[in-house]
Amino acid sequence: MQFFERPERTRRPVALLLALTIVGGTVATRASAAPPPAASKRPTATAPSQPVEESLTERRAVRGVSVDDVGSSETPELREIRRFEELAFPRAAGGRPAPVGGDAQPAALPGSWGGTGDVTPDARATAPGAGAATPDSDWLRALKLPDFPVRWDPQVLRYLDYFKNDSKGRSIMGNWLRRAGRYRDMFEKALTRQGLPRDLVFLAMIESGFENTARSRVGAGGIWQFMPSAARAYGLEVSYWMDARRDPERSAEAAARYLKDLYVRFGSWHLVFAAYNAGYGAVLRAITNYNTNDYWELVKHESGLPWESSIYVPKIIAAAIVGRNQAAFGFADVTPEPAYAYEEIIAPAGTALSSVARAADAKPEAIEALNPQLVRGRTPPDRGATRVRVPAGSAAACAAALDKSHEKLDTVVLRLGETLDDVARTRGVAVKELRRINGVKESIELRAGVAILVPKRTAPDKAKDKDGDKAADVDETILVAVPERSFGYEGRERVFYRTREGDGLNEIADAFGVKADELCEWNNLDPSAKLQPRMVVQIFVRKDFDRSGVMLVDATQVRAVSLGSEEFLELETARRGKKRLYYTAKTGDTLTKLGRRYGLTPGDLARINRFSYNTELHEGDRIVVYSPTAGVQRETSLGLTPGKKRPERTAAAARASEGQAKRKPTATATVDAKKKSGATPPNAARSDSRDSKSAGADKAGAKKK
Repeated sequence: MQFFERPERTRRPVALLLALTIVGGTVATRASAAPPPAASKRPTATAPSQPVEESLTERRAVRGVSVDDVGSSETPELREIRRFEELAFPRAAGGRPAPVGGDAQPAALPGSWGGTGDVTPDARATAPGAGAATPDSDWLRALKLPDFPVRWDPQVLRYLDYFKNDSKGRSIMGNWLRRAGRYRDMFEKALTRQGLPRDLVFLAMIESGFENTARSRVGAGGIWQFMPSAARAYGLEVSYWMDARRDPERSAEAAARYLKDLYVRFGSWHLVFAAYNAGYGAVLRAITNYNTNDYWELVKHESGLPWESSIYVPKIIAAAIVGRNQAAFGFADVTPEPAYAYEEIIAPAGTALSSVARAADAKPEAIEALNPQLVRGRTPPDRGATRVRVPAGSAAACAAALDKSHEKLDTVVLRLGETLDDVARTRGVAVKELRRINGVKESIELRAGVAILVPKRTAPDKAKDKDGDKAADVDETILVAVPERSFGYEGRERVFYRTREGDGLNEIADAFGVKADELCEWNNLDPSAKLQPRMVVQIFVRKDFDRSGVMLVDATQVRAVSLGSEEFLELETARRGKKRLYYTAKTGDTLTKLGRRYGLTPGDLARINRFSYNTELHEGDRIVVYSPTAGVQRETSLGLTPGKKRPERTAAAARASEGQAKRKPTATATVDAKKKSGATPPNAARSDSRDSKSAGADKAGAKKK
């Protein structure tokens, strides 16, 4: 999906892009800017319409889950630089980057890092000075270079110009350099412990702008933007209560190990950067397909490396150059934020960060900023004590005060199919309170096996809960439509499971020890479609199946009937307070008239009978109608307020109507009397003039099958 239209561009020769000159201390290209086009004097016919703001609430209702792509945590800075890249580096045919100049590319400067630690000698970078290319600008030659190889690629120069001369680019880089003060020392130490170049810290700058809450559109998170699978592979927990990708210290250690592993495999920092962005598998496939391990060669070709990777490497190089030369790029006055400093205490399971803040005499925002990995505002309740960071100098007082304050909470491990509503009902607590205690944003986040906190129960509460459980079990019969064919398996028994948000076929099949294909066969399911909440599926499990980890529907409350059978249709309409009847059409009948008699719309009748809403009825046509039962007032079925009379209806008119009703029995009574005697009521409607009659009289023209 393209977010911006890409204007046609005149391709500049590579010499013009490379030949940067200093004009009053500013990097500028020798190509002069084209004059702006003259403003059009033609008046517009109408004023531009105001954009309509979309409703995320409505979109969430349609999707069934939160709108992640809109509500993403991608920072405004990352969105802006992505906008710049779409315009500055348009994709060519096939998705590869459009070449900025000719095929000739300048040689790389190897950087000063020679490899340390346990990185093997044959995988180390070239010695400083070997194969170095001299840029054709005195200003560029005077710049300090990072400790990994640099190549004066046109894209690198374009980024340098953006960060130096573009107002938005300068604002972005200024914010990044300011936030770098929080973590730069910590990150450089982590990289040094692994024997890696210290300037790899600028990879984190490009990934997240040093925002630990940043999240990409594809699910990468934290300062180093780990995907969940890669994070877990390097020892970072990603769960309901904890996201260690947001922990600056632990994520930096994991990123250093990951980068080291990539370098041992590829031996080229440019390939390492590409693998960090696209995945090492994508880089390996590109190397094998094109039979070259030169990153700059791979990005030239169709389906070599992704477009994002082709600009990712130049962006890191440019950011490192700016970071090493802040004064030269006009950032000498940027004041770095204070370094990340803290002390640690040991907090019990389930401790709220707000309680820690009170104990430490600190603002809750400060404690949350020091502990971004605790994504629910609490220490996880499913384990022992957890280390919590507090402001430097407050650990002793905080630990002492925290021991005196403790919430009375129990831990409940959710079963498959169990929801907050279920827990709230059995524990006698409001759902809103459970959501607050557990920091629940979306119910779909709560999966089987997640431990949640609930208010601790007293002995009288436990007795009430037992009574409440019994009362909750006595519920109305659940009608379940199942395939017409019957199933029977020796050594198995049938159970019923009600689905909830986020359930999938494979998840349910694994939990019950069956196959996904069997679930589809037993329940008329499409394996390619998503399950929706509150579906009830029948499952044939082994008799020794352990039911403790799942929440089943009480089989005594289930009435399973064949889908589409007469029994199912009768019960389903009765469940909605309707009676299913067959009506034989007469001359002059229309869907509108018929719908008016039975409190239905033409669309309802068309849907029930599976024909078009503008279908013309003919005499003798047999139509299915859903008529209100005796317990449902006709006004209710029509969407009106029951019992509300017309203001012009007088008391005398009401009494006259009652007297007339006493003198003349209704057609409904006649039908009931004839049913008792075994007679079949005839069609009573003879002309359109009877449309104003009551619904009871119109039922005389209907016959229940």
